[in-house]
Amino acid sequence: MASRNFIRRDLPLILVALTAFPILLNRFVTDDLLKNYWTTLGSWTSYISMIAWGLGVIYLFNGEYHALQMNKDKGIVPYLMFGILVGFSLLLVGMSILYADWTTMQLGIRHESYVWWYNGFYGAQSQAFYGLMFLYLMSASYRMLRFRNLEASILLLSGVIYTLRNTPIFNLYFPWMMPLGEWINNIGYTGGYNAALICMAFGSLLVGCRQLLGRERTAVEVTA
Repeated sequence: MASRNFIRRDLPLILVALTAFPILLNRFVTDDLLKNYWTTLGSWTSYISMIAWGLGVIYLFNGEYHALQMNKDKGIVPYLMFGILVGFSLLLVGMSILYADWTTMQLGIRHESYVWWYNGFYGAQSQAFYGLMFLYLMSASYRMLRFRNLEASILLLSGVIYTLRNTPIFNLYFPWMMPLGEWINNIGYTGGYNAALICMAFGSLLVGCRQLLGRERTAVEVTA
């Protein structure tokens, strides 16, 4: 049991630590050996990521298929949508291989036929996704921007003033909104953004160090 835990949990953490510490050291020390190590490992990381991405897509399709098998009473529409998704994915994979340049080992993802199919499907889908995201953002803003407490009231007034500052008619009749809106954007927004950026940087560094040392529970197997 101990050897099994070592192979499944400790050995991957050791490999990650041994490969990550030289990369971190390259950020602080100028050395040709560390630079070459970073370049070579970066290339291998890209290859491994592409393979993992492909396996993840296969696993996703497999999971969706089993979910459809467990819910057969929903009719043929889920099967039809699943078939379209799988067919389009296989079409892109086949076209990338068909139009690949094997002399340079480059897939044909920049071929005009591949780009046409990709943009024709993904472009419309992305626009619909961002439209729904904008709708949910407005709904969340409506629920958040209320006079419930002092913090929410300040946030609401700041948002209203900055929104009116970008409206030409209010700038015409209320010219004082322009400098006030600029102050909110340059001072209030910048200060809050920098504070959030600093917190994110320290948090990412802390989580990264905990993962390299095997102390982060999300990086190891979690048992109930």
